[in-house]
Amino acid sequence: MSPALRTLSETDESFLLNAGTTIEADEALQDAAGALSTLLEPYVGRALPLKAGRHSLVLRLDETLGEGLKPFQKEECYSLEVTADKVVLTAVTTLGAFHGVQTLAKALPALWQAGACAALPGGKVMDYPEYPYRAFMLDCGRHFFPVSTVKKVIDILALHQLNTFHWHLSEDQGWRLEIKKYPRLTEVGSRRAGSPVPGREGHDGVPVSGFYTQEEAREVVAYAAARGIEVIPEIDLPGHMKAALASYPELGCTGGPYEVACEYGVLDDVLCAGRKETLQFVCDVLDEVMDIFPSRYIHLGGDECPKVRWEACPRCQAQIRFLGLKSQGKRTREELLQSWFMDQVSTYVEAHGRRSIAWNDVLVDWGNDVIGAPSKKTVMAGWMRPVSTEIAVREGYDAIFCPVGHLYLSSREGNELRGEAYLRRVFDAPLPALQADEKFHILGVEACIWSEWVDQEDLLLWELLPRLALVSDLQWGDPAARDFKAMLPRLERMQQLYTARGWKWNEAAATLQ
Repeated sequence: MSPALRTLSETDESFLLNAGTTIEADEALQDAAGALSTLLEPYVGRALPLKAGRHSLVLRLDETLGEGLKPFQKEECYSLEVTADKVVLTAVTTLGAFHGVQTLAKALPALWQAGACAALPGGKVMDYPEYPYRAFMLDCGRHFFPVSTVKKVIDILALHQLNTFHWHLSEDQGWRLEIKKYPRLTEVGSRRAGSPVPGREGHDGVPVSGFYTQEEAREVVAYAAARGIEVIPEIDLPGHMKAALASYPELGCTGGPYEVACEYGVLDDVLCAGRKETLQFVCDVLDEVMDIFPSRYIHLGGDECPKVRWEACPRCQAQIRFLGLKSQGKRTREELLQSWFMDQVSTYVEAHGRRSIAWNDVLVDWGNDVIGAPSKKTVMAGWMRPVSTEIAVREGYDAIFCPVGHLYLSSREGNELRGEAYLRRVFDAPLPALQADEKFHILGVEACIWSEWVDQEDLLLWELLPRLALVSDLQWGDPAARDFKAMLPRLERMQQLYTARGWKWNEAAATLQ
């Protein structure tokens, strides 16, 4: 939804879309103008011509807009001025213009409303985000979603003014990205024999398969970029790698044989940190990943990596001795071996002009004790407990806030709630308790859907909507102005838009209407 706008003044006049309406845009904003034309076409029955006119929507760049804001806020800020004859959208960058386009789309009536007048309310708006990183993560490892579904998710993110799509592409249960140097990753690793059945041993015997070709991945990247969204890929390592081990068993501590996992959870078989071939494999994979994805960040996983294989592996133990690693309190030699391994990979990513992200497991354990000392990483923090975000910041790392209890939208506990409790679980996500001079380390907020039990598009959208609107409010809006009751009319408006666009949404929220 549109979060509560930073500055808003309203007038009695309105701008009525009609057959004579045109779109006038600066040269650099032609893509944004095209996106606006597409969004408005259903209201007037045709594409709006991109030319100057007396009754027009004007898109323009102005570098003086947003003076005094933080650099990222200035980059994404926009203003709107709506009169009877003109709508003027001003932004500093094309990204800000895309945000303004989405706000215009949300200001129009939902098409399904009988007798709706396609009018934009008059007034002035000035708006900008609270955080530079506003993301949603989709796990395509446990279950594969086709490109058409991924694009639909990206359209949903754009409507909610998120700017990052975190794409989880590898898991114990499936490898989902074509890597040309290692074809067995998809020939073998993209297929499994079945999925778990709750309360029953074994699996259901229903095969699961699918992967994205490099051309398809590039298509998704371009589709997202045209909507102001950056795609960050995740290759999860050194744990959650059983699909890769089934494809190339020589990369494991035991040498296999391995099978693509049909069970969920944290599995003992991980990449062998004592084999030089393992790091070469990882670097080769990342070469192709970085060639496909031009993102500033590459996500390296780093979570849920048991050490039982490393403890028994002669190669891993020899590597520990070679590196001179010594246990340091709760930091075992094997924990320090993972820190070394992740540092090698992170340094490789950095050498290619990118930054790395890892889950907060690389830094703290479930007791919130610091067990690792990774370098050069941004930490995806708070998923264990919100306080781990504060620990990451105080250890000197940039952090992205994603608490499991509030922003894991696939959580069974959250999806069983109804009414106000269903919405408040997201709305009340506790932002980290930090000092003013520490807050700059919080890059942003991310919501996640893990796909263990999400195998269809309708179920994915049911878990995503309408709560992504509340996530957007948390990511974008002024914390001091957040108000649950004031948010409800905007949420109802978003639900009308979902229905108009044919997107399934969870009517557990409808009890508040």
